[in-house]
Amino acid sequence: MNRRTKIFAGVIAMALAVGTVMSAQVPATVTLRSGEVLSVTMMDLMGAGFQVRVNGTERMIAKDQVAMVDFGGNVNPQAAWFDGIGGLTHLVVLKNGDTLKTEWIDIGGSTPLVLTFSGDRQMNTNEVARIYLVAPAPAAPPATPATPGAGGPQPDGSVTVNAADPWTSSGLNVRSGEMLRFSVSREIRVGPGANDTATADGNANLSGSSSIFRRLPVASMPVGGLIGKVGNGRAFSIGTTAQAIRMPSTGTLFLGINDLTFNDNSGWFRVVVTR
Repeated sequence: MNRRTKIFAGVIAMALAVGTVMSAQVPATVTLRSGEVLSVTMMDLMGAGFQVRVNGTERMIAKDQVAMVDFGGNVNPQAAWFDGIGGLTHLVVLKNGDTLKTEWIDIGGSTPLVLTFSGDRQMNTNEVARIYLVAPAPAAPPATPATPGAGGPQPDGSVTVNAADPWTSSGLNVRSGEMLRFSVSREIRVGPGANDTATADGNANLSGSSSIFRRLPVASMPVGGLIGKVGNGRAFSIGTTAQAIRMPSTGTLFLGINDLTFNDNSGWFRVVVTR
C-alpha cells in the first residue's frame, strides 16, 4: 500500500471513529437536586460526572448534583421503590415496569447508549425509562381545611396568617436554595389605636424606643410586617416584594408577624406562595 493510500485509509478511519463518537448521544431529561430541569443530549459518564450537551454546548454535571435522568417512557413512581435509595444505590426503572436497585457506573456504545451498572450488568437506553440517583423530595403535606380568619392553609391554596399568632405553618416543605414568591393581601392591626394598622411591609410610623425595635424578629423591618422562617431558623422579611425569595434551609416554612406582643393584634394576611 503506497503512502497516499495509507493516508486516505487513515482519514476514513478517523471519520468513522468521529461518527461513532457523535452517534453515541441520546436525548434525556436531567433533574438536578436543586430542582432545575435540563433537556440534554446524554454523551458520557466519567469520574467527573455526566458529559452532556445543552443547547449545543457541552457541559459537565457532577454526579452528586443529579437527582434523576429520564430517557422517556410512562412511569408512575411508587413510594416503596425508593426505600434504601441514595449514596451508591440508584433506582433503575425499566420501560416494562420492572425496577432494579444498583449503582450506575458508566455510559458507552452508540445509539442507543449502553448503560453499565455494578456487577458489569448492561442495558441500553431503549430499555430504561428513568434512573433515580436519589429519592424524590417528599411532597408537601395536604392542606388542612380552615375557615377564613383561622390560621393555616386554606382550601383555595392560600395561607391565612393571623395577626394574633407569632407563627403559622404554611403547610409547605421547602428546600435550601429554593426560590419562592409571595403574594399578600389584606391589612392587620397591631394595637388598639386608630393608626395601628399594618400592611405586609409593616407600619413604619409606629413609635417606640430603638431598643424595642431591635428586639423584633426582623429588626430591619417595621412592626407588623409579614415575615418567614424555615423550621427553627432565623426569621427573614417577606413583605410585599415581587422578587422571589431564596429559602435559607430545608424544612417547614412558617409565616409570622414582625411583632413582640400579640394579644392586642387582630386581623390576618392572606398569603399565596408560588414555587
